[in-house]
Amino acid sequence: MLVKLAIAFLFIGMNLILAYHDAERIKLHLRIYHGLNALFYILLLLPVYLYLKDWFFIIGLLSLRRVVFDTSLNIMRGLRFDYISSTTTSIIDRLSYRFQAKYGYFPYYGIFIFITILSIIL
Repeated sequence: MLVKLAIAFLFIGMNLILAYHDAERIKLHLRIYHGLNALFYILLLLPVYLYLKDWFFIIGLLSLRRVVFDTSLNIMRGLRFDYISSTTTSIIDRLSYRFQAKYGYFPYYGIFIFITILSIIL
């Protein structure tokens, strides 16, 4: 469990760095390459999977990304922490927009936090 916790904190840091990178690109009116971002994140997850062989933990790290990256990106852009864009080019954001808009930040991201915590302790 301590190894998983350490990896989770490492991924929190990585997500903060990635959110900062995208926030700066957005400020400069540069395009965000969501496909490349996804590929990069998968490449970060690959060594973790090869080391732990734990799919559920990988799902937990993906859940962690959703919470940390989205929230920190909003804050770094000077927006409310719970801001959701209806005009995003991200496929994942477009798929989740209606649920987030209807139920709000805490139920939506609470699910991801719950999955992350379970993936660390199981």
